[in-house]
Amino acid sequence: MSQIEADALTAEIVAQYLAEHPDFFLNRRELVDRLSLPHQEQGAVPLALVQMNRQRRRIEELEEDITGLMSLAANNDKTFHEFMSLQEQVLKCEALVPAFAAIKAMAKDLNLSAYVRLLDTPDDNYLLSQEAYQRFSTNHLNGKSAYLGRLRKADRHALFGETSSAPEMGSYVVLPLYKGKTLGLLAFSSDDGGHFQPHMDTLFLRHLALVLSHLIVTLPWQDADERLSSRSL
Repeated sequence: MSQIEADALTAEIVAQYLAEHPDFFLNRRELVDRLSLPHQEQGAVPLALVQMNRQRRRIEELEEDITGLMSLAANNDKTFHEFMSLQEQVLKCEALVPAFAAIKAMAKDLNLSAYVRLLDTPDDNYLLSQEAYQRFSTNHLNGKSAYLGRLRKADRHALFGETSSAPEMGSYVVLPLYKGKTLGLLAFSSDDGGHFQPHMDTLFLRHLALVLSHLIVTLPWQDADERLSSRSL
């Protein structure tokens, strides 16, 4: 065995031993003080200082994580109450048109735009072709519960119509509506291109889509007063 192989073997054994005995230096403070590690800019740095710096960086990272989690919790709490209030409103609706109006009103309060598009509807303003939905689903959903991010011009026109005010440089979240079969989609857009991003949680939006899907198959398009009014015109 060469000297190089012997040194490598010894180093490997030492490394393995230290990994299996992480408390080795606990009662050997004088040894820690004597050890040093090479540093590109500072030269030889005491091991204790290296450990201290790593500990400090780790604490800073944990503090940043905690701050982020607290901010996320605060935002989620606000979002939770907003969507619970919206779901209460739509569940009290006796027809689909008022339910859609409630969703659009809430979106406007959040500086967003809401879109409901259905494969089967008496109102062409809400109509979505099966072909357009299938193409979008294949390209962007592919089994996922939601799509988040920007949309190409062709996708915006296919989903929302060429005359819609869907923002060109904005961001979108698109959720399928499903109740035994595909009914259409629910979408929100923001003028901010970074508002909706793929890593975002869509729990509240998915629950809203479930509620809306249920209403679509159970409620009439208009309430009784609106139907009577339309017949008298």
